[in-house]
Amino acid sequence: MVRRLEDLLRVPVALLDDRGQPLAGEIAEPGQVRVDEFVPQRVELADGVLLAHPALLPHPARPTLWLVAELRGTAAARAEIVPPALAVAAAAVQRWLLAHRLELERDARARTALLGDLLRVDAEPSAQLRRRVADAGWQLGGWHVGLRIGAVPTLDLVPYTAEISRVLRAEGVEAVVVEHGEGWTGWTTFAQEPTPARVRALAARLRAAHRKLRGSIADHMGVGRPHPWPEGLAGTVAEATDAARLAATRPEAGYFLQVDQLGMAQLLLEWTRTDTFEPAARALLAPLRDQPGDLIRTLSAYLDAESSIAETAAVLGVHRNTVTARIDRVERLLGVDLGHRDERLALHLACRTVTLPGR
Repeated sequence: MVRRLEDLLRVPVALLDDRGQPLAGEIAEPGQVRVDEFVPQRVELADGVLLAHPALLPHPARPTLWLVAELRGTAAARAEIVPPALAVAAAAVQRWLLAHRLELERDARARTALLGDLLRVDAEPSAQLRRRVADAGWQLGGWHVGLRIGAVPTLDLVPYTAEISRVLRAEGVEAVVVEHGEGWTGWTTFAQEPTPARVRALAARLRAAHRKLRGSIADHMGVGRPHPWPEGLAGTVAEATDAARLAATRPEAGYFLQVDQLGMAQLLLEWTRTDTFEPAARALLAPLRDQPGDLIRTLSAYLDAESSIAETAAVLGVHRNTVTARIDRVERLLGVDLGHRDERLALHLACRTVTLPGR
């Protein structure tokens, strides 16, 4: 459509999203379009004029796309005849968007209903359910690892499902992703029972995908353990849901939690919520307070990352050398050896209790 408009109008034409970013075509100054004003616009340029027309949709009641024509030099003399052409083209864009949205919503409802039926199965799925699963291209055999992705608040889920699948695929994870509640539920499948090394590698890829999605689409992510066959799917999804619920409260872990860590994490939370433990924890970590480098948060993230310097650096958004230097300072200030498991556990408990919300 953009190319056809450029041929007809003999000027640059672009299609912009609701942030003013080009989706198709190119113009020199897309930032001149006021995307928060939902009416046709005319913007005077130094050597011409910019004409924009919104494609308004009833749900949500704002333009999702803008058609923009850039008329410079002698082309500016045709500024009066271009707006009607943009209006006709914008109406076509609107019709396409509405039809595409209806198709996406219909597919999403079908996927959500099928997922609900699968999660309610407590025995061998019926032949009809297996046919529906096959039609959807889902796999019931093998070993499944469940995913639960919490969406950022007020996000419209349906348009972003394909983007989540794309990001996962870019990290080497082929997964089913379904709109479910206030986020997405999904799973990836292994033909054979995965080794612990393969599960760790999968968790690392999922964490990398979560970092890409975090903030704009995803808020938190949980990962379940491998479970076999159709009856295991509900179990791994339930574990992933529990892990995601806990991950939502753990910024020091990057809002990501694998269920293998869930039992210890829940135990830590229960222990650190007692009033008798808090004074001891504060006394233990007192040498780190008022020190430069946010040492308590660094130590907490380091212990949550299973003593991985690289993972801690990624969670905190700092260089690996910075994490190494901070951990060395922590060991010197506290007089501890973080290679000793008992000392690590005590410090993990202490960090958790002093970083709980409200403390």
